[in-house]
Amino acid sequence: TLTFSLEKIVGQANRCRDIIRGLLDFARQRKPDKAFCNINEVLHECVSLVEHQALFHNIEVKKHFQDDLPLAVIDAAQIERVFINMIINAAEAMDGSGYLDISTRYSKRKDAIEIAFSDNGPGISKENLKKIFDAFFTTKDIGKGTGLGLSIVSGIIKKHKGNIKVVSEVGKGSEFIITIPA
Repeated sequence: TLTFSLEKIVGQANRCRDIIRGLLDFARQRKPDKAFCNINEVLHECVSLVEHQALFHNIEVKKHFQDDLPLAVIDAAQIERVFINMIINAAEAMDGSGYLDISTRYSKRKDAIEIAFSDNGPGISKENLKKIFDAFFTTKDIGKGTGLGLSIVSGIIKKHKGNIKVVSEVGKGSEFIITIPA
């Protein structure tokens, strides 16, 4: 019982740390430190960081990366944070079981790189789609989310002169498409 109590205390302390870190990051989103980067390499790194976590044991991650993508001028650490957030959100939405398709392609018309995260989770209601990027909005149970993740993601993407959109239908999954100038 003492071990259980200590584990609970540590768990709650870590949760508090994450909430405070999220609030600070939201409040003081720093200016990106940009350099030429290969988006595919950043994505490979992100997938390798999370794919062995227990949450991903029953999730098939499919990667469809365009080989000849131009480089993007990004803050790799900030964009990595965006990608990890997108990957973990998808896995949590699917409740640890399903598939996540991550793809990249170059849009000549937009002169931009498009990164898509598609899952076969429960989807997002039309009502919630309108609020999904709002700060502190979450559909997760109390104590499971702060509602800052997608708001911070959106802010980072905007600072990179890009955009993010979502297409979703309840019962059919979701697709988040991030566009970053090439």
